Parts: sequence; C-alpha cells; structure tokens
Amino acid sequence: MLHAIIDIGSNTIRMAVYQISGRSFTLLMKRKHTVGLAAYLDRGHLTRAGIEQTVGILGGFMDFIGTFAIPHVHAFATAALRTAENRRAVTEEIARRTGVQVRIISGSEEAAYGFIGATAHLTHPDGVMIDIGGGSTEIIAYEHRAMRGRWSLPLGSLALSKAHVAGLLPTAAECAAIRAAVEGILAGVPDVRALRAKYMVGMGGVLSSASRMHRLLHPEGAVRHFPAAALGGMIAVYGSGRPLTEDETAVLLRAAPDRLHTIIPGLIIAHVLAETFGAADIQYSDSGVREGYIWKEIVGGETRDGGTPAKEPP
Repeated sequence: MLHAIIDIGSNTIRMAVYQISGRSFTLLMKRKHTVGLAAYLDRGHLTRAGIEQTVGILGGFMDFIGTFAIPHVHAFATAALRTAENRRAVTEEIARRTGVQVRIISGSEEAAYGFIGATAHLTHPDGVMIDIGGGSTEIIAYEHRAMRGRWSLPLGSLALSKAHVAGLLPTAAECAAIRAAVEGILAGVPDVRALRAKYMVGMGGVLSSASRMHRLLHPEGAVRHFPAAALGGMIAVYGSGRPLTEDETAVLLRAAPDRLHTIIPGLIIAHVLAETFGAADIQYSDSGVREGYIWKEIVGGETRDGGTPAKEPP
C-alpha cells in the first residue's frame, strides 16, 4: 500500500511517499519546501503569513496525493507548531482548508521516532544521538543499542539565527552570542550535561550538511563519518564575518544550499554538544523521524528496550 508521510518541521515541510508491504517499506519519492516556520512565530503565535504558507504547501501536497490516489496520508508537526499557543486553531484551519489532519507530536515522541528510524545505522552500540531542528534539538542516550534517556531542548538553528544573526552568515561576535545561548540552555539541564559518549550520531539537515561539507573539504575522509573537532574549523571559516574565498563559497553552496542562514547556528549547537559529551566521532544517519514513525505507528513492529525495532528497516 502507498502511504504519504507529511512532516511539518520548524525549518522545512516535507512529504515522502512510501510503499509499505508487511514489515518492509521502500521510499518512492520525497518533496521538500524550506519555509522556516519557526520564523513566523510572533509572541508565541503562528502568524497569518505562516499559516498561509503552510496551507498552500499542504494543499499542493494533497493535489499530488489525489492525482495518484494515494490511499493513506499521515501528517505530524514538530517544534514550531508544538510551541505555538494557537496550535489548535491552526491545525483546525489546516484540516478545514486542505483536509490534512495534523498530529502535533511531543518532543519525547519526536526523539523516540528518530531513534527507532536510525537504529539500523548505528555503528557503535553505545553513544548519543542528536537531531537539530529549526526550533528544537532532540537528544537520545543509548547503551547496547537500547534507549536509556531522551530530552527535547529549545535549541533550534532557525530560532537562534532569528534571535542573534543580522545577516545571512553570522559574525564572530554573533557566533559567540549563539554559543552563550546554547550553553545557557544546557546549564539548566544537568542530566544532559552529565552525558559522556565517544560516538555521536546526527540526524536532520544540519548534520547532513555538515557531513557533506566535511566530505567536500576532505574528500579522502570516510563517507558519513567525520571528527567532532572538524565542527570548530567549519564555524571558524563560515562564522568569522570575513569575506569568503571562491572555493569556500562553492563548498558552502554545495553543502547547504537550502539552509545558508541556519547552518552555522546549527553547527554551533552540534559543536557545544560534542564538547559537552566528549564526543570524538560523528556519524550522519539518513533515516530518522519519518522512518521511525512508520515503524511505530504504521508497521507496528514489536520493539526491544527503549523502542529499538525488533527488525531493522530495509
């Protein structure tokens, strides 16, 4: 059966179509709109402009779904709508105007879905997994491939960019302000500050872009793996405020074309977390929240301790 999964995030709104048969599923196609929904929050409310953007995109998705008679549609929203005080009115308007029934998932659910989705790609049995979004960062500590703790922190690449960056790329002073903001949030979460892990698994657009950036800068390196220390070098180059060289610009445009204004704030979040955990190695995982949602809510596979799939997704 064909299933469309719609993910309304703080930075992007995505639709992916999967063919699901029994306990296996295959990604057929995906579409993405970089909206920056978190930037449309004003005094805790999603603005009319943000609502119209969302309704327009979801209406287009539903036209596509109708054209191909895709029978099953699942839609969930994360931090931007989760934190909006008018979220109920927004989801009701979306349902009325587009027919899309949006489920707002909690930060804990988001972290759990991400862990389930990425389990098949865990190289090491112990570590910390992070998913840096536009409005929040999900953190999971795992041991022996089982979840041992999960946290959702109000640290988002788009939110930090909006709060601290005047231009497209931050200056050194703005990077320092972002770092101070991240450290300030972590100061209030002693359980997270106490985590220690040599290996860190990254999901989402920020770590995907970081992985591509490192590969472009160091083509001899491993695919999807890079040293955590490399984050500091990337931030130093692209968060210095100085004019970039042609080669530096080419790398940035190839690695992060859809998130030029949020990539450096996101890298700073990752860098502070890696330093806090004592992480030496970062691995990027392609699978994440959508795949975890399929396993937990559609396939209905039995799970081991902490939500790890009993069978690995294909």
